[in-house]
Amino acid sequence: MTGGLRIGRLFGIDIRVHASWFFIFALFAITLANGFFPRSYPDWSGSTSWVVAIIATLLLFASVLAHELGHSLVARSQGIKVKSITLFLLGGVASIEKEAASPGREATMAGIGPLISLGIGAGSWILSLLLPGPDQVVAVLYYLGIANVSLAIFNLLPGFPLDGGRVLRALLWWRNHNFARATRQATRVGQIFGVVFIALGVLLIPAGDTLSGIWMAFVGWVLIQAAGASAKQAVLQHDLANVTTARIMTRPAEWVSPYVTLQYAAEGHFTDFETRCLPVHPERDDQEFDGLVCGADLARMPRNEWDTDRVRDVMVPAEKVPTVSPDTPADEALLLLRGENAVDRLAVVDGDGHLVGFVDEASIARYELLQQARSDERSAV
Repeated sequence: MTGGLRIGRLFGIDIRVHASWFFIFALFAITLANGFFPRSYPDWSGSTSWVVAIIATLLLFASVLAHELGHSLVARSQGIKVKSITLFLLGGVASIEKEAASPGREATMAGIGPLISLGIGAGSWILSLLLPGPDQVVAVLYYLGIANVSLAIFNLLPGFPLDGGRVLRALLWWRNHNFARATRQATRVGQIFGVVFIALGVLLIPAGDTLSGIWMAFVGWVLIQAAGASAKQAVLQHDLANVTTARIMTRPAEWVSPYVTLQYAAEGHFTDFETRCLPVHPERDDQEFDGLVCGADLARMPRNEWDTDRVRDVMVPAEKVPTVSPDTPADEALLLLRGENAVDRLAVVDGDGHLVGFVDEASIARYELLQQARSDERSAV
């Protein structure tokens, strides 16, 4: 998950808050202020319950942040860049640039988060028993103990993309030496847990616990969706780490003049799927190409202007097109296309400075389709 409000930086990692976090923060604070603390301490005033509830909720999300920092710092120790940590509706997520390189590293990176949550939970609970008071401090510590242990147990469920599911994937990867297969198996387990959560939520609603039932069903639905999306992205990143950009790039079929009209370009050049983007002839001798023009650039312009507007009016100039070499790992190209400063096209330039191809989302999609077809062929044999 990317985006959100940047609230600070820890250990060189941006900390962000997604818009959905404010909803879950309010929900937790209201639940604690009107339920958990008044039931445990009926002599507290309403204002006391609210203040303690807000402090407890803030500390809970600080614990979630510590959980994600654990993942992030282990990832960095393995040479994996961590772009940011975002707190959102269901907790937190660390945005890392690629998957772990081996099953052992995967298990270490996944397992550290629940261990931190268990440590915080156990420490908070023990302190709540040892401290004589005041009641407000004891109550916050007791709540943090329960919440963090529950967080650790939930994350240890062996379903991808939960931490326990990542540990399961690491074990399957170690056993069968096939990352994609291990990811699919761990994903299926994660989706099964999602279905179980939905079923439990549906059962709770007629039993009278409507809010808990809706929440549990929602968590199950999110788990099913996240499992599929995370698995697809993980397998793609892993596959692309083993190939170069030259393997996935599209070679331009021809070049186009910057002076022709959009109508002429559409009818004479953009006639099939493979001509998604074309290099534009340089206007100066010291340029390799003037820019890249894609079918999407033409589509953004009103059709009644195609007879007057020129290619040079809609192309992305060469100086604004990021370049990679044919030997650049393809997963690095993917990061440029889908990272925080995402672009929609890359120019592939060889060692002599000559343009040899381009990479866009369609290039990635085509590679994915080819890999899936090969996988299906192997499965059918």
